[in-house]
Amino acid sequence: MDDEKTHLLKQLDEARAYLWSVVAALEPSDKLNPQWNKRDFFAHIAGWEALVFQVFRDYVAGISDQSYPFTSVDDANRNFVQTRQSLTADDARLECEINRFAIRTLLQNIPAADYHTPIPFPWGSNTIAEFIQGAVEHELDHASSIVKMTRTNPLY
Repeated sequence: MDDEKTHLLKQLDEARAYLWSVVAALEPSDKLNPQWNKRDFFAHIAGWEALVFQVFRDYVAGISDQSYPFTSVDDANRNFVQTRQSLTADDARLECEINRFAIRTLLQNIPAADYHTPIPFPWGSNTIAEFIQGAVEHELDHASSIVKMTRTNPLY
């Protein structure tokens, strides 16, 4: 079980490193989609990770039946980006790094045996292992989309 935990955390770290390397090539004004520039992208990641940190913090503290503000993925993304409009891209990225460090620290301290215990996330129940696998896929999907966008758009 410890091997699985170590492997999952390594995948999480590697996915983030790869995503950051892809995003580093973008200019602050580059559009990642019609609504988001580079800062907005970091705001999206920072917002999700702030929410995820709350979930894991409450799990570790034994707080159950916690309610988190969540209506839909689109609403959450709009809120995360809107809340961080005054940040620079560098500040939004720093928030991502702080949140990831906090999440990573909590995950490292959760016993491997608990990685298959379902915990309530605002979008539904997942095990820690499922969450990490989903987070890795999410970051690799973003990286793939950005790579595809930069290869097909002559402005990049």
